[in-house]
Amino acid sequence: MSEKKGSVQPMKLRAILTLFIVIGLGSFMIGCDTNKQGQGEVLDPGAGAAVTGPFLATTHEPLEKWLTERFKVKYVAMTPDLIFDQVPLADINYETSNLPTNAVPLDFAAEEISRRDLLRKVAQHWNLRMSFILDSNGEPSAVRVEG
Repeated sequence: MSEKKGSVQPMKLRAILTLFIVIGLGSFMIGCDTNKQGQGEVLDPGAGAAVTGPFLATTHEPLEKWLTERFKVKYVAMTPDLIFDQVPLADINYETSNLPTNAVPLDFAAEEISRRDLLRKVAQHWNLRMSFILDSNGEPSAVRVEG
């Protein structure tokens, strides 16, 4: 069987199409990665839907500065009911509910970590949800922590 000059055999065409599909899907999957450093899902309290952005995202400058300040920490056998009273987390108000009891204690040390990353670590360790409680002026007044 002879081929016309410039025509593509069905097997080659199928291979080329498969290659484009694989490359396209790979690019799509990379573009969907929302778990970059400092990123994650944040609960939008107004809409009740997850949005992509930094953990405990805020535009309130004093709170943002507080969250990004870095510290050396060492926690040994920390429990969910004690962690929010510890330096450097104790400077703000927390409203906690349904914290796990008999949870695996947190042992954690870091030479330099932001409060935001520390709170993220705490949330991940005990599977807690954290969001801001806003006052009547729309300013953050506390961190809601739910187990």
